[in-house]
Amino acid sequence: MSRLACRLRILGMWLFNRRALNELRWKFGLQPLHTWNESPFKGELVDKWLGSVGGKSRLLVGVFTDEDHLLEATEAVRKAGFDIHDVYTPYAVHGMDDAMGLRRSRLTWVCFFAGLFAGAFGAFMQYYTNAIDWPINVGGKNPWELHAYVPVIFELTVLIAGLTTMVALFARSKLFPGKKAQLIVPGITDDKFAIALNHGSANFDAERARALFARFHAERVLDLGGLS
Repeated sequence: MSRLACRLRILGMWLFNRRALNELRWKFGLQPLHTWNESPFKGELVDKWLGSVGGKSRLLVGVFTDEDHLLEATEAVRKAGFDIHDVYTPYAVHGMDDAMGLRRSRLTWVCFFAGLFAGAFGAFMQYYTNAIDWPINVGGKNPWELHAYVPVIFELTVLIAGLTTMVALFARSKLFPGKKAQLIVPGITDDKFAIALNHGSANFDAERARALFARFHAERVLDLGGLS
């Protein structure tokens, strides 16, 4: 097996099969990858996350292993009056927007107005070039023949609306090339779910929040002091 093929195989196993990757590392005499609970870097990762948000907002995080418990806990803490910083899941969970009390996204309006502008610009551009800037008599046809302009109008509408929506989504989500991921718990990209509550206000009842998390079977609770 070539070195490139070996690296590609290791990459594929890293993405899809951690157990097989550990077996391959063992064959090459390498130490197997640590799980999160056994990892010597667990405290370092938690401290790094807490340090990155500590100066801005304090967080109390409940970690769950079941999406149904997560949904119930999210709705419960919202109705209890807690300020939800965010909810972290490895995949989209149906009903989470309603559980968090989020209003409908305005991204659809961005797409609509961008498409409207692009369609109008496409129509004006074709009319200007065909009827004003460089009028040409083609078989006595009217220079403003909408049927002939439809393909360009359609293509510009789809292109500009799609690109504008993508840029708006990335800008609103603060996603940009080179941004370093900040994970409260590494498992939230795999099989863990987490609810982060803003812990900065003086009237925040941490014990009540912990009790709510425990009632919905939270695996553990992460506070500024670490794991508990």
